[in-house]
Amino acid sequence: MVSIFFTLEYYETLLITLITGLIFSLILPFYVHTFNELALNNIASILVLTVFYFISRYSFSYRADNFLKLKAINEKNIEIENTIQAKNEILSIVAHDLRNPLTIIKSVTSLLALDGGSGEDYYENLQLIRASCDKASSIINDLLETAQNEIVNEFELEKIELSAFLAAIIDEWKRNKMSQVSISFQHSGYLIDAYVHTEKMQRVMDNLISNALKFSGKNDRIEITLRDATEHILIEVKDFGIGIPADLLPYIFDRFSKARRDGIRGEISIGLGLSIVQQIIKKHNGDITATSTIENGTTFSIKLPKVKS
Repeated sequence: MVSIFFTLEYYETLLITLITGLIFSLILPFYVHTFNELALNNIASILVLTVFYFISRYSFSYRADNFLKLKAINEKNIEIENTIQAKNEILSIVAHDLRNPLTIIKSVTSLLALDGGSGEDYYENLQLIRASCDKASSIINDLLETAQNEIVNEFELEKIELSAFLAAIIDEWKRNKMSQVSISFQHSGYLIDAYVHTEKMQRVMDNLISNALKFSGKNDRIEITLRDATEHILIEVKDFGIGIPADLLPYIFDRFSKARRDGIRGEISIGLGLSIVQQIIKKHNGDITATSTIENGTTFSIKLPKVKS
């Protein structure tokens, strides 16, 4: 009955077995006097205690297995609850952040419907519509990028020459997207090959440059460097803007990070850009880190594997 209804540890079971057998053997001579009866009773005691021991171990293993299964189920339930909570947070953030630009679109469209379609205000309203649409599209693209990167286990990488690749991206920013912030690109001057997913890596550079612009003044500068280090390829994006507070720096790569801040010109952030960057770099078997000093700017450092010769 004890072996079936009570869960005992290995050493407890062994100790009970030995003590019971010893006590039985010691008191048995007071009730049984013949040698045959003593021997038979001791043999019966050993058999009963052996049965007790194995039933106890089986009962313990059975209950332990059920306990582990129950624990695993509870852990899965917690993961599901966390996933549901994360989904709800995403939906609430999307609903909140998309509501503002879309409300502006609706309001401005109504004004344009009343306007005759001429004058300076007309073109300003059109520009406001375009900016709001771009913001809504950016939020949707970030969400889709995050989901896609989680689903895809690895990217198809191709061997490219990095200095020319980065130079083309930077030239595009200079032509189309730069304001009064200067941007420079420094590299060793010789060819540096790497295996990358070109579309995703461009997304990384666009995010980092956009982030640098967001927190840089109009007379600041952005420096991008490419170096072939001893053990890896190093890409650095450095700005000289307002920097990141030390208490926020550990959280900048978190999804919907609490470190998200609006840009100095009012650019809104939902805290996904740097999380996407880290996802992409990890799928390149690389690493990204950040250092920052308040009022002296921030440097993002990307380490990529070297091409084996």
